[in-house]
Formats: sequence, C-alpha cells, structure tokens
Amino acid sequence: MMRRLNIAAIIVPAVIRGGYMQMHHAIIFVLFIFSIPAISMPVQKAEALEPERYTVYCADDRIEVSFWDIEQMKVRAGSNVCQFQSYTSYSSALNFAQKNFGGEGATCSC
Repeated sequence: MMRRLNIAAIIVPAVIRGGYMQMHHAIIFVLFIFSIPAISMPVQKAEALEPERYTVYCADDRIEVSFWDIEQMKVRAGSNVCQFQSYTSYSSALNFAQKNFGGEGATCSC
C-alpha cells in the first residue's frame, strides 16, 4: 500500500521555527521526491503487435516464401524481385506457392 506524503508536516514546522533556510530545504526536498517518478518512469505508448507476414516472392528467378519485406528482399536478391501474396501463416504462403507456381524453388520471372 502506498503512503501519501504529508507536505504540510514537512513545511509547517520549518515555518513555525522561523527558519527560512529550513523551509527552503524542505520545499526542495519535496520537489525532489515528486520528481523521481517522472524521471524514472518514461511514458511509453502501447502498441499492438503486428502479426508476422509471410510473402511469396519471385527472387532470382525462383519462387521463395519469406517473412522479409520487399525492401529487404531487394537488398538480399537484387532489384529483380516481385511480390505476389502475403499471409499471416507460413503454411498458407506455401500452399499459395504450390497451387500457383509449383512450390517454393520453382522457376518464375518478373
């Protein structure tokens, strides 16, 4: 259970004693205590997880199923890359490649 900090219990005795410096230190202390959570707990946006996508490509004149995006495929295989279809499951992508091209590794052209 989190206890609340009673600011008056820190500042009022310093004022009653007539000590400006003590009150000044008490105020700085209170500000320091309240600044710790703001510094130590950065705000993060909640993000939904993207499902991994499996895409059927024609790369280097061969059918390939990969989770890489088109830009990554072009870096890996050169500019001669075509994208056909994307799926959230590897097996669905393989089925598409099998039905339409004869499977992964079959010849193709862009």
